Amino acid sequence: ERCDPTETSKYGIVGCGADVGSGFEVTAMVEKPAPANAPSNYYINGRYILQPEIFGLLGNQQRGAGNEIQLTDAMVRLAQSQAFFAQPFNGRMFDCGSKEGFIQANVAFALARDDMKGPMFEMLQEFVRLHERRVEAA
Repeated sequence: ERCDPTETSKYGIVGCGADVGSGFEVTAMVEKPAPANAPSNYYINGRYILQPEIFGLLGNQQRGAGNEIQLTDAMVRLAQSQAFFAQPFNGRMFDCGSKEGFIQANVAFALARDDMKGPMFEMLQEFVRLHERRVEAA
């Protein structure tokens, strides 16, 4: 998916190469780059089909962004011997790495279920009513 170019430091960003079908070849992968260093504004939204060699690379991966072992860094190493391709995602994505995105995903999931949407909708309406009362009282 694409992000606002000013928000590249929140995501793993890929460089875009030649078109392949409805996707493209990945020419670079950078974990959380500053906007000035981002190869594009396409971010990796966490859906991968990787070869098993990735596990050996993760086993000796140096810590990267955030002082964490980054999958993206191991993918960069794997890309030295294998081509990587991306398929842009057309749909709704939730950034479950943020508090807001995690809550949004769970609410959307509940509202999409026939057995949960009624009670969830009623609960959300009650939360809104309580919030409005608090605002009016303030």
